[in-house]
Amino acid sequence: MGPEPEAELLARCRRGETAAWDELFDRHYAAAGRFIFRLGHDFTREDTEEICQEVFLSVIRNLESFHGESQFQTWLFRIAVNKARDYRERRQAAKRGGGEPTISLQAEDPDNGLTLDPPSTMPAPDALLMSAEQAMLVH
Repeated sequence: MGPEPEAELLARCRRGETAAWDELFDRHYAAAGRFIFRLGHDFTREDTEEICQEVFLSVIRNLESFHGESQFQTWLFRIAVNKARDYRERRQAAKRGGGEPTISLQAEDPDNGLTLDPPSTMPAPDALLMSAEQAMLVH
């Protein structure tokens, strides 16, 4: 007997059968990993594994939204594209931060015990004076 048809396997997954989930992962995990690895020339094996895990977590959470209008693997690869893009955006956002940890505005400096004094959003004193002078000239 050949492999179980995809629709029946997905129905078993929806019923919560652990063996069906295992089979689904066995069928598609390697292909999804190869697909993700090819999506990014800068992805490492560890990046690919992390993204692939996110993809399959999303499959588990959202299998009910798959209605079979396309092949399962097409749906899976669309999720993979989105997760890979999200991963790359998170990584680039972390790089923009320069690797520096964020600092709370309420945090005290351990050396002197002072807190940060961020600049006010109010206009600077010279800008206030100029606005007042312009208002007097207009009157």
